[in-house]
Amino acid sequence: MFKKLKNFLIGNTLPTTAVKHERLSNPQGLAIFASDSLSSTAYATEEILLVLVLAGSSLLLYSLPISIAIAGLIFITVLSYRQIIHSHPMGGGAYEVAKKHLGELPSLLVGASLIFDYILTAAVSVSAGVAAITSAFPQFFDYKTAMGIGVIFFLMVMNLRGVRESGKLFTVPPYLFTGSLFIMIGVGAFKYFSGGLSPSASGLVPQEGLGLASAFIVIRAFAAGCTAMTGLEATADGVQSFKPPEAHNANKILIWMAVILSIIFAGISALAYLLHIVPQPGETVISQIGRNIFGEGAFYFLIQSSTALILLLAANTPFAGLPKLSSILAKERYLPRQFFTLGSRLVYANGIIALAILSGILIYAFDANTHSLIPLYAVGVFIGFTLAQWGMVKHWKEQLRLHPEGPYRIKKAISAIGAITTGIVLFIVFISKFSNGAWIVPPSLFLLIVLMRVIHAHYRSVSSQLSLLKNPHPKILPQRTVILLVSGVHQGTIKGLEAAKNIRPAHLKAVHVAIDAEETEVVKKLWKKYGEGVRLDILPSPERNIIEPLINYVERLDKQWRDDTIILVIPEFVPSRPWEHVLHSQTAMQLRWALSHREDVEILDVPYRLKHHSSLNIARVTMYTLKDMLELLWSETYRVGKKAKRTFNRLKNSR
Repeated sequence: MFKKLKNFLIGNTLPTTAVKHERLSNPQGLAIFASDSLSSTAYATEEILLVLVLAGSSLLLYSLPISIAIAGLIFITVLSYRQIIHSHPMGGGAYEVAKKHLGELPSLLVGASLIFDYILTAAVSVSAGVAAITSAFPQFFDYKTAMGIGVIFFLMVMNLRGVRESGKLFTVPPYLFTGSLFIMIGVGAFKYFSGGLSPSASGLVPQEGLGLASAFIVIRAFAAGCTAMTGLEATADGVQSFKPPEAHNANKILIWMAVILSIIFAGISALAYLLHIVPQPGETVISQIGRNIFGEGAFYFLIQSSTALILLLAANTPFAGLPKLSSILAKERYLPRQFFTLGSRLVYANGIIALAILSGILIYAFDANTHSLIPLYAVGVFIGFTLAQWGMVKHWKEQLRLHPEGPYRIKKAISAIGAITTGIVLFIVFISKFSNGAWIVPPSLFLLIVLMRVIHAHYRSVSSQLSLLKNPHPKILPQRTVILLVSGVHQGTIKGLEAAKNIRPAHLKAVHVAIDAEETEVVKKLWKKYGEGVRLDILPSPERNIIEPLINYVERLDKQWRDDTIILVIPEFVPSRPWEHVLHSQTAMQLRWALSHREDVEILDVPYRLKHHSSLNIARVTMYTLKDMLELLWSETYRVGKKAKRTFNRLKNSR
């Protein structure tokens, strides 16, 4: 049943040889990896205006210069990331650069920051998409949280279907959004300069100089607008998602992404500036611009629909980037190994599922409110930007040492400018958003780094203890003492006894924990008949505890035969259907857990698999139950009717 449902939702299992076909073409790659960056333009300008409007309309004039500065920062970062892709074509982006050139702790900081950012990107993008829908259809406002979680589930399922299938589905919306926004910007500019479009009557009041408070607000607005840069790092993380030549194609996508992103972001900010747009509750800035240019006609709803789609599907970029990053961290043994395993559709399914769960929790916790999530946003991505580019500075410095005549000075300068610029922005973003929730980012990253180091220490410990070089196998093996657990005497117990004898132990013991006196007597009689002469020890348990008497018994035998390895044989029958397990006590599982810390005790499970019986067919049981109930009802009705008839006849005769 589960397999059929799984195949229906995500498709049949693909062979490993098909992985080379599960790559993205450049148009698909641009659509998937640019979705996050493009979606940021739908709310980055609005975030700038929301901060500037705190000082009244006078500071709204600074929205355009702020947007131009951010567009310049985008190009600096993209130039630096092109170098990262060329020098690290296997993917991993900022994490791989930091690991190779800065060391373990900076690389873990980058990894933790990117994980944090990817989860927030999914939550923010979906929340913003839902906000765009509720702007056009206010009647759905009360259902925005449920809508957000539903979109996350849809994205999870589609990404679990594989790279190629998700690429086909998610290619159209980014191009629809880009085309509709280009048309809106072009028509808006033409109408404005031809006199066919007028700004709002209120106008903007210029401010002669910036005081300290106003300057701080402008800096905060710049920090808020830097959310437009999120998603640029995903292409460097997922280089191996592209068709060969992977690095060349990834760099082409990165350049196109930067050009399109800058045009749309600057265009929206310019129109908002020229039209004197002020943020309004219940309506986004793009909605106001579109309404001013096109009215409430078909093209306005096309803009709103494409904006909602790109915002919703922008969360697909984290679904493409985070699983790749988590697989690299898992390979390095900083995350559970399950994240390194390819799923049935040749994607890192565990990373996709984990992202869906965590982003869904955020949407629920913050009630799908974009402005509540934004303060936590962008800090993580700028940590990655800064450390990655600083790592590249060290990389080019090393190349200059080896090849003094090489063209590495310019590359080093580009990386240095990028590192310094994004470092300054990181400081501004963190300080300006500190009181609004950004304070939680450093302790969250610290705890995530500690968790990754604990996981890594565990895997190192396991590797060390399993190593044949460090722990050579002893030439003289210890003798074995075998304890057979007898809960009852049945087919499973006899199979366990055969397994225990096949071990050829030096000592063989059978043990039964006496909870019920009558049951114990039955076990003793049956064991005398079927136990093949093996002694049965009875352990009294007046407190009806099975585990503790067994542990005490094992410890006594361990002291008696100190040099022996104790093997506890646990016969257990295995039901034919998963749901039937809940009908049986899980004594074997509890015992395994209780003895898991004992190095000198081994546990051998001997399963006795039960066959499926026709009497367990749920449909058959249902039909028989219905039949029995009808028969009972009929017989009781007949009996009562017959009795009533006799009573009636008796009364009639008595008259």
